[in-house]
Amino acid sequence: MKSENLSNILKSRGFKNIELDSIIETKHILKRSGGNFRQYLFSFYDQNFTEFALRSDLSIASVLKFINDKNQKKTKWSYSGEAYRKQNKNNKSPIIKQTGFEIFGSSNIEKDDYEIIKTSLEIFKKSKFKRCELSLSNIEIFNLLVSKLTSLPLRWREKIQRHFSREVYFEQLLRKLSDNKDINPKVVEQDKALAEKLRKKDLTKNYSGRSLREILERFDLKNYQDPRNVSNKKSVKIIRDYLKISCPIEKAPKILNIFFKKNNLNIFISDDYFPIKKNNIKNTKVVFNPNINRELSYYTGMTFNIKVNFKNKKEVFLSGGRFDNLIKDLGNKKNLNAVGAAINRNII
Repeated sequence: MKSENLSNILKSRGFKNIELDSIIETKHILKRSGGNFRQYLFSFYDQNFTEFALRSDLSIASVLKFINDKNQKKTKWSYSGEAYRKQNKNNKSPIIKQTGFEIFGSSNIEKDDYEIIKTSLEIFKKSKFKRCELSLSNIEIFNLLVSKLTSLPLRWREKIQRHFSREVYFEQLLRKLSDNKDINPKVVEQDKALAEKLRKKDLTKNYSGRSLREILERFDLKNYQDPRNVSNKKSVKIIRDYLKISCPIEKAPKILNIFFKKNNLNIFISDDYFPIKKNNIKNTKVVFNPNINRELSYYTGMTFNIKVNFKNKKEVFLSGGRFDNLIKDLGNKKNLNAVGAAINRNII
């Protein structure tokens, strides 16, 4: 697809083209992506010992520009450029070429979610690809499901939700919960005895950045207030089974509601819950798949991607979703909703 054709589509939809900063403070990236993301950054320190990095995510750079412009009104932006990440086994190149388009200050969630998807499908139709698969999901469903698993300690439910984007660590958490082999009752009793001795010491003294009081409060939470001392195989199975669900989008509400009822979870998905309700788009297969776009931690609601056949493989042509907390998390005083998508220009 020619850049001119892509620009014309976005312009006709009311998206204003902007330029993004190539370098941003590292703290903004790590705040939203976690410390484990540091290994992929091209970073450096300036003379004031402030750490900067080449932008690794265009959405974060776009949000920072929106905040700096001090604009609190509904805004539609588009941009093109490169994101830079050090290579891993999944990245063949450290340069990721993208075109993104976003709606900030989104007041009508359903309408704006649909507009982003509709624009994405229009871009696909103008591409060289003939067919695609559009996968839809919503992080809210996963978070609600986990919150209903009350047999899990609260801190573990929060941990599972928080680390959903870190697939390897997420899997480690589920394996731990599947049994209690990592809990040695003898060691637990020894730790409790040690904690009692420590309570008699100076509770304001710091150890590795935390006061002894904070350490003991955390210990009490784990061992007395919110303990994990039994296997949670059933809850883990529910999570795993949910993540395996894949079905045509028009069947998703019914299949999900059957699943929730079977597992005694008080959750109901209405027939009009998803931005697209029927699989009736020409040359496009629309499915529900809860396992998409997990690598980005800032998604809060609807997520989607469009996959195409490229060099005999299924590749992501475009992906996006709703990130309602990101604007405030990155420093804006007011919480504003936002939704957007990015095109993988490495394959168009």
